[in-house]
Amino acid sequence: RPVCGSRMALRPADKLRALGLREVDFGDFDRYLTALTEDGRRIEILCKNARRGKKQNPAARQLCYSEFILSDRGGRYTLRDADLVHSFFALAGDIERYALSCYLNELTTALTVPDFDNPALCRLLLYALYALEGGKRDPELVKAAFEWRIMAESGYAPDLISCGVYGEGIENPPVCFSVRAGTAADAKCAGRVGGYAQLVDSTLRAMLHVLTAEPNKVYAFALSGPAREQFCNMAEEYVKYHLGRGFESLQFYQSLQVPIK
Repeated sequence: RPVCGSRMALRPADKLRALGLREVDFGDFDRYLTALTEDGRRIEILCKNARRGKKQNPAARQLCYSEFILSDRGGRYTLRDADLVHSFFALAGDIERYALSCYLNELTTALTVPDFDNPALCRLLLYALYALEGGKRDPELVKAAFEWRIMAESGYAPDLISCGVYGEGIENPPVCFSVRAGTAADAKCAGRVGGYAQLVDSTLRAMLHVLTAEPNKVYAFALSGPAREQFCNMAEEYVKYHLGRGFESLQFYQSLQVPIK
């Protein structure tokens, strides 16, 4: 189970910053907004009359990082006001990047627990969206880096230092990795037990980077060729296996992709 902090209740008319993850229309005019607060809590906000003419607030939307004023009545949060801090609406201009951002949101939602804090998640997601918005980073590498790091931050960190078979540190290359075990092994141990794949050297370096870098540096790297393919494919397999589920938004994103070559 993901490791989270303690429950933090909002006071009536409390002010906080949060990123809109998902919208669901409710009734004739209302909307529920799933949001990730800056301290990493997932909350549901009822936005009354959000679909009625002048009552609409563009800051209380998916892909908007905003400052919210909320009323809290027994854990039921209702929007009073919202001021936009940053909008990622520009991602909607590129269907692939928009689909990818929806997947990152859905994965974050799956790894957060309502009203329990995990501050690293919000920073990690915001920097991923900034990287996609900037257009200078390879979207597939942003996706894979996010997958590796959010799994680690949520209690599913892979062990790349110790041999998962022998239990000691790995001193000599090559290093092998098992998606299912979540552990590394030296070549001899990996060959003996099976289920391990040898890592390309630059794949290993990239994995170590995204698992240890500060959130604003996680996506600051590049890969190409077999290392890129291995890094990306393993990250997605790791998420699917350890969470035991797929994601509709990922399926849609993949329908827009050509295979990694």
